[in-house]
Amino acid sequence: MGISNGRLNAHIQKYETQYENYRKSWPRYLYRHEPIENALRILQHGALLSRNAASQDSLIGSDIAPDQIIQASNAAHNWARLYFRPKNPTQYHIEGIRKPAEYYGGKHAGFTIMFMFDALAVLTLGSTQFSDGNMQSPYSTVYDGDDGFDELNFDAIYHDAAYPSQEVIRQRCAEVLAVSGLPLNGYLKHIAVRTNADFVSLEYFLGEHGLDTYLPALRQTTGSGLFFNRYTAVDHIDASPNRVNFKLSPTSSAGKIQTGIQLLEIGSRRSLYQLSNGLEGTNDTTLNMTCPRGTTW
Repeated sequence: MGISNGRLNAHIQKYETQYENYRKSWPRYLYRHEPIENALRILQHGALLSRNAASQDSLIGSDIAPDQIIQASNAAHNWARLYFRPKNPTQYHIEGIRKPAEYYGGKHAGFTIMFMFDALAVLTLGSTQFSDGNMQSPYSTVYDGDDGFDELNFDAIYHDAAYPSQEVIRQRCAEVLAVSGLPLNGYLKHIAVRTNADFVSLEYFLGEHGLDTYLPALRQTTGSGLFFNRYTAVDHIDASPNRVNFKLSPTSSAGKIQTGIQLLEIGSRRSLYQLSNGLEGTNDTTLNMTCPRGTTW
């Protein structure tokens, strides 16, 4: 069973009082990071499914979990899984545009989306359970109810200092287990992205897929509360006739970032222009292009 309204409200009040930085808002939400491919499929489906159900319905567009971790345990594979906090260790390993040598077990989420669910709405559901750590770990325990919630060490779960112990790393991945098919309507509050370019891109994708109802939920983050920002993203992009200007955000990757641009014709998706180049991640880059005959952009 879930927890009572009173117990969760006391939890929120405690940590909003205790923290003075970005962590103040963490307890009001539950979190799920996804690559853009998966995020759009979740929004189209209108519900958050378990791994098993999503796999059965072919709704996992890009599986960002390394095989060895998934195979470690299937105890949570029939649950819709959320985290008590953003910036957890699993997100750390996959967030941002990386070079292949920097992928985690061959996986990464170059365009990372953060779903933010209403903690009160989800945790008070009668069927909700939760763990004191990563469900792929053999050391994690599943609880429910107010007494079970009291067993969770939120000072460790919300810990955000450098060089944590292995036990704190496990607890930073504490999970909320909801019944598969958790509806987005009434539970999903915000959809957060890292940059202006990510925001306008997702705004376009939502319109393209008939998902305009989610537009009011879009948020572009500032500061370090939801994302690590260790690896690059497209920071901004704008265009005018025969010119495209863009900038990549800073990155931990060494050397130049291999960058490609492709212009597609609306409707037919016919490629009008394509270019690849090695670019420094923090430089503004302007490309002057010759428009193909008979077309404009």
